[in-house]
Amino acid sequence: MKYIEKQLEDNRTGAVVNYHEVTGLQVDYLNNATYITMASYVSKAKKEAGKELLSVNTFTIPSVPAWDQIPYEWALSELVKAQPEDYVPEDYEGYVNPYLFAGGKVKA
Repeated sequence: MKYIEKQLEDNRTGAVVNYHEVTGLQVDYLNNATYITMASYVSKAKKEAGKELLSVNTFTIPSVPAWDQIPYEWALSELVKAQPEDYVPEDYEGYVNPYLFAGGKVKA
């Protein structure tokens, strides 16, 4: 299974997480939106050893993959796109920056 590798600090626990995998994916072609739920773990090795995830975040992408694209692969590539220079993240409890995984590496 492909995943995103990027070192982040978990907002809830303060622990460092480095392994992020898709746990849910919904593509809504009618409303032109894709919803991706990602689980974050300390590392791939810890996840494979049966350790619990540290956080779950759901991202909304205001577009959908083309019919000839693989939605899972497209979603991962969308999540690692660079944050636009003019983007200003919001600041409130529970906010999830849609560019959280910007610069991450998609790996197999």
